[in-house]
Amino acid sequence: MLTIGTRGSELALWQARHVQARLGGEAAGVQLKIVKTSGDQLLNIPLQAQLDKGFFTKELEVELAAKLVDAAVHSLKDLPTNLPPGLVLAAIPERAEVNDVLLVHRSALDMSRALPVKAGGKIGTASMRRSALLQHVAPDLKVVLLRGNVPTRLNKAKTGELDAVLLARAGLARLNLDPGDVAVFDLNPQRWLPAAAQGALGIEIREGDENAMGYLKTLHDPATAAAVGLERGLLRRIEGGCHSPFGALATVAKDGTATLRAATVGTDGIWRTIEVQGPVDTLVERAFALLMAQGPDLPDTSPWYTPARPWH
Repeated sequence: MLTIGTRGSELALWQARHVQARLGGEAAGVQLKIVKTSGDQLLNIPLQAQLDKGFFTKELEVELAAKLVDAAVHSLKDLPTNLPPGLVLAAIPERAEVNDVLLVHRSALDMSRALPVKAGGKIGTASMRRSALLQHVAPDLKVVLLRGNVPTRLNKAKTGELDAVLLARAGLARLNLDPGDVAVFDLNPQRWLPAAAQGALGIEIREGDENAMGYLKTLHDPATAAAVGLERGLLRRIEGGCHSPFGALATVAKDGTATLRAATVGTDGIWRTIEVQGPVDTLVERAFALLMAQGPDLPDTSPWYTPARPWH
């Protein structure tokens, strides 16, 4: 038997069921247990000061440590970079698409702008990274705190309660949600950098649990693990957590070389992007040094967005 702990949101359940199915489902002895987390219950506060404390993961880790579940499936971007003693990541499966999506109510469209939202429009997010990018790209837009599950947030744009919302493409695609008449745009992940490990799952177990490892090792994707390892390594190095806006995207080639692009807000309040290339084992320190030096922003004239590709 293997019991997988999961949050109860639609997206978390999709992710846990996806892992369950890949392991053979209930017929193979794999079952699910829903665990409520602080992030699911406290919906009226910003996330900025919470994610580094395991806002969406702590209760799952308590159940795991107490042997009430054998594994926990997380959105890896929500998992703190330092795991509790005695817990380890057993598998990081293949990554989904990494970029953010901008969903705009038709009445608020303005295609002449850097982001296609009318001047002064209200745009919903609870992410410091997305808020910092909005301040950098379209500072006249009004950021509105947006919490709740993915369908709830999408509905804010569909009804026109907000002029636009920002979401991760992976969540929309996994739930196969219908955006209705909302205009949808894929944000360019090379400029509008995603959260570290966005689109990836992390499956956590107790250290030394050979039974759980035996189930899960077949799901591990080394290429994804190497890329998100760079992103999370740099996040850990700058101690960004959610107190500092931070975005990162890494790619790793078959020959072991990699590219790491990252951005954060300097002490002067300016959002800067850097990029380093080379052997994997040198990139985090080189990227950290560049970010701390607060040099010029990486020149990039590529578009901020394109019309969204269908996910159905």
